[in-house]
Amino acid sequence: MPAELELAIHARQWGALPESGGLLDQPFGLLDRMSASLNAYNALVSEQSRGDLTLTEWSKRNPGAWRILARVEKLRRQRENNGET
Repeated sequence: MPAELELAIHARQWGALPESGGLLDQPFGLLDRMSASLNAYNALVSEQSRGDLTLTEWSKRNPGAWRILARVEKLRRQRENNGET
């Protein structure tokens, strides 16, 4: 599990930020990375729990989550094409 996703899940669960202080006391970019990770995780969980809905039906009901999953897939393919693991 990516560190930022783990931090985001813990922050949501415990209602606390990773570092002491307020929002502006967090390391630069950390909250953005946490949010992006959590958004991707939530989109994937939503898609995986779509039940009897086809992917097309689910994507029409969840256009934001669909855009996130499409972007993640595009990034994954770019990474594969560049020979990264």
